[in-house]
Amino acid sequence: MQHRVAFGIVLETIYLFFASAPDFRANLLPFFALSLSAALVAFLFARRAGVREALLWGALFRITLLFRPADLSEDLYRYAWDGHVSAAAVSPYAYAPDDPHLGSLRNDDWAKTAHRDAITVYPPAAQAIFRLAAKAGRPRLGLKIAFAAADLAVVWLLSQFEGGVFAAGLYAAFPLPVFESAGMGHLDALGIALLLGALLYLGRSRPVRAGVALGLSVMVKYFGLFVAWPFARRGRFAFAMPWALTMGVFWLWGSAGGATPAAGLPNFATRWAGNSILYPALESAVERARLAPRAKAAYARWKSERPEKPWMQKPWPYFYPEFFTRVLLAVFLTAGLAVIAWRIGDPVRAAGASLALFLLLSPVLHPWYVLWIFPFAALFRNAAFLYLSTVIVFGYALSYPVAPFSPGVVLALEYGPFAYLLVRRVPRGSRAGEAS
Repeated sequence: MQHRVAFGIVLETIYLFFASAPDFRANLLPFFALSLSAALVAFLFARRAGVREALLWGALFRITLLFRPADLSEDLYRYAWDGHVSAAAVSPYAYAPDDPHLGSLRNDDWAKTAHRDAITVYPPAAQAIFRLAAKAGRPRLGLKIAFAAADLAVVWLLSQFEGGVFAAGLYAAFPLPVFESAGMGHLDALGIALLLGALLYLGRSRPVRAGVALGLSVMVKYFGLFVAWPFARRGRFAFAMPWALTMGVFWLWGSAGGATPAAGLPNFATRWAGNSILYPALESAVERARLAPRAKAAYARWKSERPEKPWMQKPWPYFYPEFFTRVLLAVFLTAGLAVIAWRIGDPVRAAGASLALFLLLSPVLHPWYVLWIFPFAALFRNAAFLYLSTVIVFGYALSYPVAPFSPGVVLALEYGPFAYLLVRRVPRGSRAGEAS
């Protein structure tokens, strides 16, 4: 009891420093020191904390950070802006924030929103929450409270899995979820909570409820799509129908303003990149092999031998290395997800493996993206992903450069030990190509 209280007090002291520190964009070194310190103490806390302690201390840690401005990410301002637009009876999927049609709606959230030239990519269920927050007043604080509460729900949900008490304690105290949900106000915790709820329903032979919960998770953030195959394998038609129906209802609601929720996705899928190691390596290989110009020349030859059709002009903008790289990653991801769904019978392990594969193959890996794999890393004591969850904060140095954390140093810190721990975990027989 004394140890739990002592570790809780130390953690709360660290989070008070988090809450009162000046803008982290100009103070990344203290931020890194606080994050690593909190992570170390969180592991000690989790070894001794029960579910009740995890929830109580977890609530205190998150309340401590609720009033800290979102400085390392502008996403919270985009959420509030989308909600502001939607509350004004305009579809956020119809116009980018800088579009003149929205000029009369501009406010402080618009001024602090990044990528104002891009149409929103957040799904309809997320937009419904943004709209409610806008109508309730003080949308940024309201959203942070909602996402911090969802983060606490993740703590409780983790405790319901076999061996989940340690995972619940670690998630409650760990700086990544505390800072990214309550501090920066990222919505991911809500999607993760719904995903974990869906897994619990599936494990208790309630596929209809699992389908609804996973459908809601996807409509909060599309990451939930990448775990659908293990659910479908286990729940079959009883899962698939409510899953598809839930997503369909929200999609239709999101399209009611005359613009589809998919409007901003092509821009995100073809432009965004950062803090990935596989994407730039594969892109370099694609460039060296000259795949894009070779494909372009082959298409030109094929086209010249046939009568001209209007659609034949449409492929030309896609013959560039970045697009080919993303297509290859999508192919690898699809194949990998199929193998995981086929080979791993436990849907919880399959979901974790699917999310891990998606994150590693993604061209962009923001620190808060790692929140999606962290509950599974905690449940299964996966050293590689627990390490990545600890050091992913160094990724902020890619957006806000600080010596000595150059891009090369950041990637080496994140992925060097991670790769070693990941390979070390693979059974020897599997590495040799034998059945493990």
